[in-house]
Amino acid sequence: MRQLIYDLRTPIGLANLGNKLYHNAHYLTAVLEVDEKKMVRWLPAGMKLAKPARADLFCAYFPENVYTGTYHEAGLFVHIQVGNKTGIFCPWMILDDDRAMIIGRELLGYPKKTGEISWNNDGTRITSKASRRGTVLIEMNATLGDVIEDAPPILGLPHRNITGGLGLTLPREVRFTPKEHPIEVRHVEMDLRFTGTENDPLHEMGLGKVVEARLHRCDLSGGLIPPIQIPRLRTPLFLMRQFNPRVL
Repeated sequence: MRQLIYDLRTPIGLANLGNKLYHNAHYLTAVLEVDEKKMVRWLPAGMKLAKPARADLFCAYFPENVYTGTYHEAGLFVHIQVGNKTGIFCPWMILDDDRAMIIGRELLGYPKKTGEISWNNDGTRITSKASRRGTVLIEMNATLGDVIEDAPPILGLPHRNITGGLGLTLPREVRFTPKEHPIEVRHVEMDLRFTGTENDPLHEMGLGKVVEARLHRCDLSGGLIPPIQIPRLRTPLFLMRQFNPRVL
């Protein structure tokens, strides 16, 4: 029993039950049209896009959290069907903090890699660039607009990530739903540019026109149910197929 208590101490501490994990997180987000035929190769077998096909391309700024210091992140959330709800699958993400990278990969299955993200906010305009290995992958120039009273969540949706070894081991699907506490969401007029490379292939994922752009400010906490990992029999080679965007 004593050993069990010791084993549980760390995950319970990470969950920080009853308290918020992130304070005043900023997500500068472009909701994009998606070419279903191009995106489907980046999804695990059996996972379906939501209708209409959409994805959130974002740059983010996290000024305060319980795990590490201030850091930045950029990534892609693809809208998928989760029962009768819309969920999130993340095929690509970079950030500039090693501790947040390790926690996100080990615990939540995000394909996080290190990169460089700049963030400048003067109160009316935000400019952000996400780069990796000398290539600017995302460039957002945004002018803040009106407050949105009934905005959809950016992170507080059912997540379905894939994790596991890169050999012939069986991948696992990580399921979790963060708790999102909105502070303010605003319309954004955005000039967006993005490109890709062989190892960060945003240009091959079928991302199209901007449907809507927003700035989400929110606090985040863990859901009532901790992340669950289940074997995924239909995707035995998925992680090998995704080796470049997940690792290189």
